[in-house]
Amino acid sequence: MFSNDRTSRRALLRRGAMLGGGLAGAALIGCSSAPKKSVTQNAPQAAATSAAPASQPASGRAGVPVVQGAPKRGGTWSESIAETSPQQDMNTATNQSIWQQISERALALDPWEATVQPNIVEKWESPDTTTFILHVRKGVKIHNKAPWNGREFDAEDLAFNMNRMVGNTAEAEGLKKTAFPRADSLPGMTAAEVVDKSTVRVKLSKPSFAFLTGLAEYRNVLMPKGIVEVGFKDPNKFAGIGAFQVENWQEGVREQFTRHEAYYKKDQPYFDKFTRQVVPDRAARLAGFISKQFTTFPSPNLQDEKTAKGARPDVLTYSVPGSNWHNLRFNMKTGPFLDIRIRKAMQLSLDYGEIGDGYYGPGWAYMSAFHPNFKEAWNEDKVKTLPGYNPATKAKDRDEAHKLMAAAGRANGDGMAFDLMLPSGSPSSDAFRENCLRFQGQMQKVFAGMKVTMKPTTDFASFAKLQNEGTFQIVAYSIVAIPDIAQEAYSQYHSKGSRNYGRFENAEADALIEKLQNELKPEGRKELVEQFQQKYVNEWQTMIQLYIPPSKSMLQPNIGGYDKVVGPWGNGTPNERIGSYYSVS
Repeated sequence: MFSNDRTSRRALLRRGAMLGGGLAGAALIGCSSAPKKSVTQNAPQAAATSAAPASQPASGRAGVPVVQGAPKRGGTWSESIAETSPQQDMNTATNQSIWQQISERALALDPWEATVQPNIVEKWESPDTTTFILHVRKGVKIHNKAPWNGREFDAEDLAFNMNRMVGNTAEAEGLKKTAFPRADSLPGMTAAEVVDKSTVRVKLSKPSFAFLTGLAEYRNVLMPKGIVEVGFKDPNKFAGIGAFQVENWQEGVREQFTRHEAYYKKDQPYFDKFTRQVVPDRAARLAGFISKQFTTFPSPNLQDEKTAKGARPDVLTYSVPGSNWHNLRFNMKTGPFLDIRIRKAMQLSLDYGEIGDGYYGPGWAYMSAFHPNFKEAWNEDKVKTLPGYNPATKAKDRDEAHKLMAAAGRANGDGMAFDLMLPSGSPSSDAFRENCLRFQGQMQKVFAGMKVTMKPTTDFASFAKLQNEGTFQIVAYSIVAIPDIAQEAYSQYHSKGSRNYGRFENAEADALIEKLQNELKPEGRKELVEQFQQKYVNEWQTMIQLYIPPSKSMLQPNIGGYDKVVGPWGNGTPNERIGSYYSVS
């Protein structure tokens, strides 16, 4: 029997007046009027190609300020958002939902090394290669709302979540199994069975290196059993297990949360309240942050940082290598994109530096088939030598792109007209739009006969539906990498992968991915990934990986604890993270 508590893997200020809505300025961020405390500030750093050692203290990491000072209880953590959560069923949501504000994952990940950490599941055993025994932490209370009424979260709840994550409940609920987009995050799972009040036995159809990592995927957030009967239309009725619970949710206006007094981490949360105010205009959101109406401003671009620092030199910026990657994905079932020559010509012809620098400025990273955070994947230095990505060979690569287009019967892009779908209402909508504008401009400059039409969706829910259905020609989006390369490969490139939105189907790719899933030796995994990457750039090119943005956030200078949770894999739920933040006295 193997037992483990840790599994190893590696004009703005004036716009502030527009925010209104009863925001009380400094009061919303706890104690921004408190004296400024000392801060250890390290120099910003470009996105790295590998994680720093887990033993390195936060104060030793570039781009991670450390606020000094004793935690002070009380106040409100306040954020601005473009829209309220559009998807309310965590198991069927393609990206985020309100559950990430009020609940937690069964397991967590070390933000730098991606090692699996206990959370709601406090320990586990593997008596054989296809069985896991999971032990639910005792004393974890559900929020005090009917029908749960503050009862303890137990094995029945955990088993319900896991069976639903993989689609085992689809038929009973009258849903398609494909409605559960993270089914392949728990590879090989056939059933989760309740043993007793605090124990769940998980059966796999085959050994899985990545099962526990998948259970810690940042969108596999736990809901209490009975939520299906309550329904997913009114978040005010939801009850999670996290540090904050829903106080008032008003669609299109705000999301308000209050402290969960029975939270199992007895010293958390430090803040009494957590508020997300809808402010559709990005400039107004930034102005609200500068004027201290909001505690944080996430994902700032280069101009945002310059504006904020110009007005408020004390603003803190956290910048670490991100696990997110921006891409343009081809629909492999329609029109000219059936031809690898056309897909490859477009990949070769792009100026990636102009796209990455245009929105984020310095700090982004190159990527091909897989994120370089994976130790098995090509690192950024390797990717920069590849045709298309190599700035030094751009003229030669564009000549080759024209030859490929001509060979495909589309000389100079003649006769190529397609829509480029992009989402509205997501936190990264501005970046997607900027990426698409630059892509559109470059394509029509390099291939004069090509016509690219921008097609933004009305809202994120509409976008998610169209993307899931494969109803697009090219889609602009971003992906948060699953922190295991076999799961990531299956999700993105397997014919049955839940995030294979472009409907790529290739028997050789499927076979390589399935071998990768079953390979437990690091050297064997690296060799299979090498084979896949070579095939991808030479024969498949299912999408264009644009860049990896740095993971950045700007915070008010009196906020501590943020340095403990940021990192390349620091994608835990907001609830898990905000519970550990505090203002300093």
